[in-house]
Amino acid sequence: MPHSFVLLPLCLRGLSNYELQHRTRNLIGVVGTIAKGTLRSSETFDDFSATFQDRLEVLGRTQGLLFRTHEGGRVIFDELINTELAAQSVHAGEHGRVTLDGPKGIPLRSRTVQSLAMALHELVTNAVKYGALKHPNGHLTVRWRQKTLAESGKPWLHLDWKESGVEMPPLDAKPQGSGQGRELIERVLPYQFDAQTTFAMEPDGVHCTIIARQSG
Repeated sequence: MPHSFVLLPLCLRGLSNYELQHRTRNLIGVVGTIAKGTLRSSETFDDFSATFQDRLEVLGRTQGLLFRTHEGGRVIFDELINTELAAQSVHAGEHGRVTLDGPKGIPLRSRTVQSLAMALHELVTNAVKYGALKHPNGHLTVRWRQKTLAESGKPWLHLDWKESGVEMPPLDAKPQGSGQGRELIERVLPYQFDAQTTFAMEPDGVHCTIIARQSG
């Protein structure tokens, strides 16, 4: 059984009945959405089974991180990105192929952590299967900063994901991967959380940016 099924009940302890019902309904809804999206993009049952389990495990890891928020903590970005890289045995600095550049301790809004973790998982997965972490000369650089908008005075997370050294397929070739990560980045994050995002297939690899609120 995926370990996510073990983590889910732990993150719900200590909540009121109303909060427990709300979070349980939300989790069930998320699992349903993941199942539908995975089924839509899978060509065989084996594809569906493997991908669905991977995505459930992302959900489980995220809920484990969020459990700390009930004790006054916040999920921080560098922990989130390191968790998703480590889950696929990718380590920053390994053979010089991954560079992480950003301050430690930037807190994230609890309600955005889940979707951001799923987006990062899809980016890492595609980089491992098709992109910078597959090609021998590929390199992945992930940079992040905290910036405060003058008009609102509120902090925002600025994330830049840049792959290079990738032999990209022709423009008219069949898209690689399921496309679910790109949909999360281009549609879900802006719609649900007012994030500003870009996703581009550049000549030497994927380039993605995400600007998301940290509070409010």
